[in-house]
Amino acid sequence: MPRLLAIEWNDVEVRAVVASGRGGRMTVEQAFTVSLLPGAPGGEGGQIDVGRRIAAALAARGIGRLDTLVAAGRADVELRQLAVPPCPADELPDVVRFQAVKEFNALKEDWPLDFIPLGGDPPQNVLAAAADPAWVGEIQGILDAAGLKPQRLVLRPCATASLWRRGEAAAGAEVCLLVDLLGAEAELTVLFDRREFFLRSARLPADPAGDADARAALAAEIRRTMVAVQNQLGGHRVESIVLVAAGESHGETASQLRQELGTAVELFDPLSRVPLAGEARRTLPEQAGQFAALLGMAWDELDRTAPAIDFLHPRRRREPQGRRNALAVAGLAVALLFLGGVGYGWWAKQDLIDRTRQLSGELRTLEPKVAEADRIQRAAADVQDWVDNDVVWLDELRWLGDNLPPAEDAMLTQLQIRPNRTGGQIDLQGFIRSVDAIKAMERDLRDDRHNVEGRDKSDDRSQKPYTLWFRSSVVIQRKEP
Repeated sequence: MPRLLAIEWNDVEVRAVVASGRGGRMTVEQAFTVSLLPGAPGGEGGQIDVGRRIAAALAARGIGRLDTLVAAGRADVELRQLAVPPCPADELPDVVRFQAVKEFNALKEDWPLDFIPLGGDPPQNVLAAAADPAWVGEIQGILDAAGLKPQRLVLRPCATASLWRRGEAAAGAEVCLLVDLLGAEAELTVLFDRREFFLRSARLPADPAGDADARAALAAEIRRTMVAVQNQLGGHRVESIVLVAAGESHGETASQLRQELGTAVELFDPLSRVPLAGEARRTLPEQAGQFAALLGMAWDELDRTAPAIDFLHPRRRREPQGRRNALAVAGLAVALLFLGGVGYGWWAKQDLIDRTRQLSGELRTLEPKVAEADRIQRAAADVQDWVDNDVVWLDELRWLGDNLPPAEDAMLTQLQIRPNRTGGQIDLQGFIRSVDAIKAMERDLRDDRHNVEGRDKSDDRSQKPYTLWFRSSVVIQRKEP
């Protein structure tokens, strides 16, 4: 029966699960935490050595060398939703990296990059995730010190979503929001049609389980996420909220969220979905709800299901079968030439054999080059078509700067640009002096290629002298070629 170790850590503690499985089923043998605070029992003085603490905890529990899976938090990686031009499926990884280099803040060639295809009409969308190699190296150094070798480095919200999708309740709402409570931090994952569509993390003033202010802050973060997702999904709303937490202490949190948000909220206890054995059955960790990601990625590995995001094994273009095809063509050429040589007689046999060898060598040399040239031409044509029909965002930002009201009348707090089927869209959010100033702004931003849609506005005097908070969108039509 295969066994493995799933592990993650932050500045406060290490969380670990030892699981085994057979026939698509998983059993949890151990689930425990290890404190990383300086005063923890068995801790060394001075700077905390995470690797040594992990090694000591595993040795104390009799856990030897196992295949190891590591979870990484949303805040540790860079995420972008990208629109990419149409291309064959095996070329999609190359096209996504080409597009990501232009849109990520610091992406370089040596950064691990993985993505989740989101589908949609051309241009198709993907959710791309990139990790700094230095950060990956730090994780590897800690695991080396603990005597562990990682098999996978998985994005934690995706692993949590994988565990939730295995339940019957996952077949309900089209748009669902998973809220993974991790003490004073929450990871919010929106699933659209059961696929991860939008991921973000939020810091809270305290653990919502025992703090009213933290529950209010959590409700505000969820509300912001729901608004952002509704804008990106063209009006689709979050239909249900799943609170990934265990124990009665989070019941009040769920009740308050139902009242403030007016949306169905359910509690999801990760350990209630899996059989427990041995030490796990006798002693459960205090915050059992925080083990969802570890259980999800362990179950995927035991079930041989590839994770949505894996920085150690990102999606790559499959190598073409060029050599095998070249040899097949060469063999056919040899056979044809040999039959022709029989007709001409024995005296031409040696000459035909020499010619056959020459042609076979040329075929083996030229076939891969021709195939690669065809692939590059197709990719270049697709990219050129994409560039010719894309909105020139620098020009649009300059136009926006020329037509926005002066700073005395308005202040932007958020600006978001994104392509759509007709051209593009610029989402504006901020504060403005008066209703007349809003009307003037929308009038100045409207012309034959730009249309303004007022989304929302409300009284807000927190940023004087402005008296209103507003949210609007500028819809851009592509220029005719």
